[in-house]
Amino acid sequence: MKNIMEDIVSERLEVILKNMDCCKCEQCKTDMKALALNAIKPKYANTLTGELYGRVDTLLLQNSIDIDIAITKAVSLVASMPNHKIN
Repeated sequence: MKNIMEDIVSERLEVILKNMDCCKCEQCKTDMKALALNAIKPKYANTLTGELYGRVDTLLLQNSIDIDIAITKAVSLVASMPNHKIN
């Protein structure tokens, strides 16, 4: 069983971070992903077919926008308060 939103958020996070001026270390990206996933309804699948149907559903415009908004909010929050020490 798998929450397919984890892969989708990871993929979209990388795209969104390309346009953001913030720390992109692994700790910050993990924090961003966790915050975004907590704001998004999970989609679980236990077969490849179920995963594909779930991915198609996230391609709907409103779902895609909701995911990008959750990720952008998470990036902004982590960027304003990174959870790591800056040397």
